[in-house]
Amino acid sequence: MISVILFYLTNLIGYLLPFFYAPIFAFTLYQLIYYFHPEKRWWGVLVPEISYSFFAVLLMIFVLLININLFSKNKILSIPQFKWAYFLVFLYGIAYFYAISPVFHLVAFNYFLKLLIIITIAYKLCNNSKHLDIILYGHIIGAWYMSFYIFQVGRNSGSRVEGVGTVDSPDANGIAATLAPVLVLCLYNFLVAKNNSTKLIFVLAGVFIADALVLINSRGAFLGAASSIVFFLFYMYFSKFQRKHQKKLVIFIIITGLAGSIYLMDDNFKQRMFSITKQAEVDSSKESGGTRMIYWMAAWEMAKDYPFGNGYRGFNHYSPIYIPANVNTGRSKNRSVHSTWFETLSEVGYLGLFSLCLMLYYSYSTLNKCKKILQKQEKINDYFKVLAIQAALIAFIVSMTFLNRMRAEVLYWIILYSACAYNIYVVKEEANQDKKVIN
Repeated sequence: MISVILFYLTNLIGYLLPFFYAPIFAFTLYQLIYYFHPEKRWWGVLVPEISYSFFAVLLMIFVLLININLFSKNKILSIPQFKWAYFLVFLYGIAYFYAISPVFHLVAFNYFLKLLIIITIAYKLCNNSKHLDIILYGHIIGAWYMSFYIFQVGRNSGSRVEGVGTVDSPDANGIAATLAPVLVLCLYNFLVAKNNSTKLIFVLAGVFIADALVLINSRGAFLGAASSIVFFLFYMYFSKFQRKHQKKLVIFIIITGLAGSIYLMDDNFKQRMFSITKQAEVDSSKESGGTRMIYWMAAWEMAKDYPFGNGYRGFNHYSPIYIPANVNTGRSKNRSVHSTWFETLSEVGYLGLFSLCLMLYYSYSTLNKCKKILQKQEKINDYFKVLAIQAALIAFIVSMTFLNRMRAEVLYWIILYSACAYNIYVVKEEANQDKKVIN
C-alpha cells in the first residue's frame, strides 16, 4: 500500500512542480514513472491501467510550448553527441527496409525514435545547473525506489532476482545495468551535501542500490559500478582541484566502502563475482560467460557478410549459421549476442557501430571540456558533478559491453546529462564571453 500512495503522491507533485517551480520537473516525473513501472509491479492492479509515461511526455511537451521563449537558447545542433545519436536512429530507420523481421524492427525503431524525442525535449527544458541537479536527483530517487522494491522481493530465482525490471530492461542483468551508474551519483551528492541529514539520505540511497546489485548478482553491472567508483575516487585523490582534507576523505570512503561491501556481499555473490576469470574461459561443451566471446566473434564474421546489419535481432536470426556447431548454446542456437557493440554491428552494421562510438566519445570529451572551464572558474562542486556524470557514463559502457543495450533509456539519459552540462558550462559560457567582447 505504501508503494501505491507513493506512486499517487509522485504523480500529483510531478504534475504541479513544472508549473510552480521549474518545467524540468516534467522530465523528472517521466524518470520516476520509468522506475515505478506499475504495469509489472505487484501493486499495479491497485492503480488505473493507463500509460503514465505517455502523459508525462505530453506534460513535457506542454510546458516546453508555454515556455518556448525561455528555452530557445538551448541549441540542439550545438551538441555533437546529439548529432550522432540522431544519425544512429536514422540508420536504424533505414534498416527497416532490409531487416530480417520488419514488423519487430519497426516496433524497436518507434521506441528508439520516441526515446530520442524525449531526451531532446528534456534538453530544451534543462536551462541551468540547478535544472541539471534536479534530473540527477530524479534519477537517484527512481533508482532508490527500484532498489527498495528489489529488497522487498528478494532473491526469487535461485541466487538472483527476476521479474523486477522496467519496460526496456525486463531481465535481471538489464535492471542491474540501469542501477550501476547511480552509485557514483549518490557518492558525488554525498560529498557536496551541506548538512548531515542530506548526506544520510544519499548514504541510504547508495546502500540500497548496492544491496540491489548484490541481490541481482550481475557481473557486468558489478564491474561497471566498480569501474565508475574507482574512476571518480582516482580523480578526486590526484586532481589538482583539491578541497581541504579531500585526500583523507577519499581514503575514508575507500575503507568504509570496502567494509560495507564485505558486509553486503553474501556467499552467492562472492562465488559469482570470483568466477569472472573462470567464466572468461571458453568451454565449447557447455554454455558459460566465456561463450559470449564466441558470440562476439560470430557477430564479427556475420558483419563481413552483412556490412549494413540485419535489423532488429539480426544476430538472433543468423546465429545458428555463424556459431560453431560444436559450441553448446543451451536450449537454442538462436542466441542473443550479449554485447551492445556487437548488437549494434549486427543490426545496423559498421556505420551504426561507428556512430555509436562517436556518440559516446563526444559525450565523454564534451564533459572534459566542461571540467577545464570549471577548473579555471574554480567551481569545485560543478567540476565534480561533471566528473560524476563521466563516471556514470563509464559504468554504463562497461555494463553494456556484456548486454544488448543500444536503445536503453538510461544510456540516453546519461548522454542527456552530458549534453546539458556541455550546453550550460561551455556553450552558454562561450556565448556570454562573446557578448562581453562585443560590448
